[in-house]
Parts: sequence; structure tokens; C-alpha cells
Amino acid sequence: MSRNNPSKEHITVRRTYALLRGAFLKELSVLPLEQITLTEICNTSLISRSTFYRYFEDKYDLLHYCLLSLIEEVGLTEEVISLQNIDSLKNFLTILIDHISENKLQYQKIYQANKDGDLIRILRKGLQDILKDKLRAAEENGYHAKIASPIFSSMLGDLFFSIIKCYLEEADLFDTETFIENVCLFIRRDFFEPVSHV
Repeated sequence: MSRNNPSKEHITVRRTYALLRGAFLKELSVLPLEQITLTEICNTSLISRSTFYRYFEDKYDLLHYCLLSLIEEVGLTEEVISLQNIDSLKNFLTILIDHISENKLQYQKIYQANKDGDLIRILRKGLQDILKDKLRAAEENGYHAKIASPIFSSMLGDLFFSIIKCYLEEADLFDTETFIENVCLFIRRDFFEPVSHV
């Protein structure tokens, strides 16, 4: 796969990435990942199979690209990964939740079509690998994790997945600001307040 940033590429290249990503997400909202064929992706995107192979090795490579694009889009920075700066975390969560909210119906369909299949497991593993890379970069920039990298990336990946799953399932109960504030309280381990007995 061409790992270049499509935003820096020629408009035709950016268009091809966008068409393939859009077609893949459309197919995921109807079928489990295991049942999606390259033919369906190419037909939906109106991109030939030979052109697809110039960009991606297979549908799993395309899936990794979609995940990486989302992470870059929402701004998963070293400050966010460290969970130390609450303002950075709130900013990240706001961008993430706004993105999910704008595409909520599609993400809910993808979740429903794939919740019992391989997609969630593959995305979780992909996110953990991306977090490991980001943790290495963070350590090169002066952040040092006290927790072993495999454990940290696994638990942080599960946290982010839980946030997204919770939002998709409970979004109608809370406005975005309340949801994000509750997530931040959880991350800060600020679970309870004293009850005054009158």
C-alpha cells in the first residue's frame, strides 16, 4: 500500500483514497467484514481492481488505512495518550465525538453488522499497534511510560474502544458535553462524591 499522506498527493490520488474509504465503510454498514469482497468494494467505489491494488494489498490493508486516517483526523497526540492534560483530552474527545456524531447512523450500522465478527478484534489490534508506535514516539519526545508498552497500549486501546461503543449505545441519553465530562471524570478516577445526610 502507498503509505503516503493522501492530503499531500495529487487530487486524483486523494479522490481514489476517498472513494475506496467511502465504499468500504458503506459495505461495512451492511455486511460483516468477513463477507465483504474486493469486487463489492470496487463496484461500490467505481474503482477498478487494478487501481485498488495500486493503493492497497487487500481489504485489511484498506481497513488499516481507514483506522489510521481516523486517528490522524481526531488528533491522537502524546498529551492525549498520557491522559495527564485534561484540556487536551477534552479537545480530543470533542473532535472524536463530533466525528462519530456526524456519522452516527453509519457507525451504528457498522457496529450492528460487525459486533459479533472479526472487525472489532482487528480494529482493536490495529489501534493497539498504532498506540505502540505513538508511545515509542512519545518516549523519544521525553514522555516515559511507567507501564510496559504492550500492557499500556492494550488497556488504552480498550479504553478508546469502550468510549466509542458507549457513545454509540448511549448517545441519545446525553448531550456531547455531558458525555465528555463523564468520560473525563472516569479517566481521572473521580467516581463518587460524598452524600450529605440531612
